[in-house]
Amino acid sequence: MRVMTSLLAALLALAAPAWAAPQKAKSAPAAAVPAAVSTAAVAASSVFLYPSSVPLTLESVLAHFQLYDREMQSLAARFTQTLTVPDTQVNQSVEGTLEYLKPGRLRIEHQRPERQTLVIDGKDLWIHRHAQNQVIQSSLEDWKKADPAIGSLMQFGDFARMLEVYDAVLDTSAAQAALVLRPKQRSETDLVLRLTLNAMNLFPAVTELGVGSLKVRSTLSELKINAPIPEKDFQFTPPYGADVLRNFKPPKVQ
Repeated sequence: MRVMTSLLAALLALAAPAWAAPQKAKSAPAAAVPAAVSTAAVAASSVFLYPSSVPLTLESVLAHFQLYDREMQSLAARFTQTLTVPDTQVNQSVEGTLEYLKPGRLRIEHQRPERQTLVIDGKDLWIHRHAQNQVIQSSLEDWKKADPAIGSLMQFGDFARMLEVYDAVLDTSAAQAALVLRPKQRSETDLVLRLTLNAMNLFPAVTELGVGSLKVRSTLSELKINAPIPEKDFQFTPPYGADVLRNFKPPKVQ
């Protein structure tokens, strides 16, 4: 699903700029990854309902994701997320909102525990840490090159390519089916993405992302698909007096 996986990759990048930022890097909030949605919120989007008469298979799930790619032009939601890194005893929770608009535009507002704004205009990534009035600007391409997890996730959407690069398995052992993705070529960054599927429309009801020891679990609520979103939401101008770090080069994730 190009829309959802592009969101996922961009959201995963959110934590990294703060880790490398010159001020209070360790206090930065976690990244936000979209994923869950309430049944009530999506029921109105009848075009995305999965026919109950169609058997659930890996092929049918991927075909339904292609429907989202064709028909979903925008997405807005609230999110909650937990992030854990056992090796470093990191355990964080984040709440906020997100907006996505094709092609490749994204706005995320962290509201708790620290206010933070991320804007992607399709080319550049901007992060504004409100408490410090600090702004970081970077090329989205630089993030994709620096972090193999982000680069891998950004390849989704081309389904023939996806199945060449990823092992995709449909897990139906639990009450809700889940799509599990792993890169075929293993690396030091062992990425596993589990998408638990809403029974009504196959929208990922829960997303669980593992990258090495990093574990991220996310949910969405108040989901709005194809609602109008102003173009200006995806434009960013640093506020007056902000400490602006431009052309930031993210460290390569090993």
